[in-house]
Amino acid sequence: MSINKIVISNFRCFDSVNLEFSELNNFIYGANGSGKTSVLEALYFCSTGRSFKSSNKNLCIQNDKEAFKIQVETFDNNKICILKEAKKSISLEINEGKATSIELFRTIPSTLLDNKTFSMFADTPKYRRKILDRCLMASDKTYSKDFFSFHRSLKQRNAALKFKRLTNIDMWSEIFINSGMLISEKRNNFFEETKQTFFRFAKNLNDKRVLQIINSLEILFYKGWASEHSLKDALELNRDSDQRKTSTTSGPHRADIKFLINDSDIKYILSRGEQKFMSILWCLSMHKTLSDVYGVKPFLIIDDIHSELDEDFYNELINFLPKTGNQLFFSDINNPFNSKIKDQLRELKKFHVEQFTNAKKTK
Repeated sequence: MSINKIVISNFRCFDSVNLEFSELNNFIYGANGSGKTSVLEALYFCSTGRSFKSSNKNLCIQNDKEAFKIQVETFDNNKICILKEAKKSISLEINEGKATSIELFRTIPSTLLDNKTFSMFADTPKYRRKILDRCLMASDKTYSKDFFSFHRSLKQRNAALKFKRLTNIDMWSEIFINSGMLISEKRNNFFEETKQTFFRFAKNLNDKRVLQIINSLEILFYKGWASEHSLKDALELNRDSDQRKTSTTSGPHRADIKFLINDSDIKYILSRGEQKFMSILWCLSMHKTLSDVYGVKPFLIIDDIHSELDEDFYNELINFLPKTGNQLFFSDINNPFNSKIKDQLRELKKFHVEQFTNAKKTK
């Protein structure tokens, strides 16, 4: 799903901005504090109904204004409208009808790569599960139902453990197992498809350092309990331990994707720049899997693409980006593009944020 135009009103540093995009590649550049990340944030809002910078949506309302409004029109004529008034809940609309955030995400899905994504290997398993689950919610209409059913059963099972309600433990364990097995199977299937895409992508890379890392890399999906046991058996084996700890110690809520070199976590081995490149490559593989395997075409957001990447890694990434195939929005402080790179990124459209006539200092 490609975005044709966006109108931003009273959002962050902008009074009013109206932009029309390329269906393929869009580059936003400008000095720190000029608002380039705010443009990406506004795009992300139209896909998810939330910010990737703050959980407090009111912080996105421009100083001395009562509300912000973001309107997007896609190339296939879907219209999205986001309105956030300071004293009201956020309003989400698709084609002038009220919508939920999940409906929004399925209508105009996105893949976000920001500072948190770039540090995904050093982050918690919860974050790596989150980016996997977001892909599945975009691609599988039943996944969110199973996902929320599982987490409700987990919450209720933990409450039963805490208050020693043995009958309730068994009741919620059954729901936990049924919904847990469904989401675990779907997670594993998506992981395996992404892993194949990742190593297929790697064949197109030229940098010797990158190839050395990939040739040594092992990527594993840990489902959250020992592979030799069923989830039902794992719960039974851990029942006494769960009762002592008053929490469920095994299950899909403990799942993780592990990236190893010589059996060691790569966060202890790779530099920050190397980790950033590998995290981008993994997330682009997930992005490509959504498109090629599941028929979902999210637009891609990459914030501050150049930071912490040396020139070799950066050039490798620029050469690689066209292979994702979907609409791209990315930002940087400088405009490094020459005619050669323009040829690599077809239909590249550039936006210099300082030329937005009413941009003010970022909040």
